[in-house]
Amino acid sequence: MSEKEYVKNIKLICELLQSDPTPGVILKLRESFETLSKQLKAGPFLEVFEATLSNIPFSALFSLLAAPDNKLIVTVAEVTGQLLKPVTWPMVHQTFEEYIIQGLAHPHPVVKALVLRQFLKCEQKADP
Repeated sequence: MSEKEYVKNIKLICELLQSDPTPGVILKLRESFETLSKQLKAGPFLEVFEATLSNIPFSALFSLLAAPDNKLIVTVAEVTGQLLKPVTWPMVHQTFEEYIIQGLAHPHPVVKALVLRQFLKCEQKADP
């Protein structure tokens, strides 16, 4: 049985993340993350989700949000948002508090929107 396409793509992303961020590498990262975004949407979501997070740490995704390429930032923010969908607010807050603060101050509106969508997961507690 041949390797699944999303696994090949994730391996390519991992290789690219180890490379110097030349314009060619940034372009390939952008294309690979665009493909990963489609693969997450096409599914099976859980398999692609687990394979992605097993190989690409959130810290690597968050570091790419500082890339000098707006299209890469938008694509990585989209993929990060897809990966964070099933994650609850307490887990987001506890695990990614530092990134939340950085994201709110980020100059790109897509990154700010990503952070604000995480706040929408927070349940409001009514006073007794």
